[in-house]
Amino acid sequence: MPEIEGLLQKIENEIDASPNRVRYTMNGFVIAVGSYVLPLMEAARATAEKLGKVHVEMGGTSCKVPLATEYIEKMVSSGRAGKKRKTIKC
Repeated sequence: MPEIEGLLQKIENEIDASPNRVRYTMNGFVIAVGSYVLPLMEAARATAEKLGKVHVEMGGTSCKVPLATEYIEKMVSSGRAGKKRKTIKC
């Protein structure tokens, strides 16, 4: 848990200076922690609030970067927070 908390702090401090792909991955990490690591959900929500909308240049495609605050809230409201699939859907 302390390592994950440290990574959340690192993301807060370094996301603005990071390359596109790294910013996208950092945003995904905040979403994953907020959705699946219940003891750190509030820390991830606070980090997501500080980050706001993450801007990533997608090279002219219609791909979008998910907003971490909305995504975490969606997981919580649907009752899926803290639950991961144990099998793959076929």
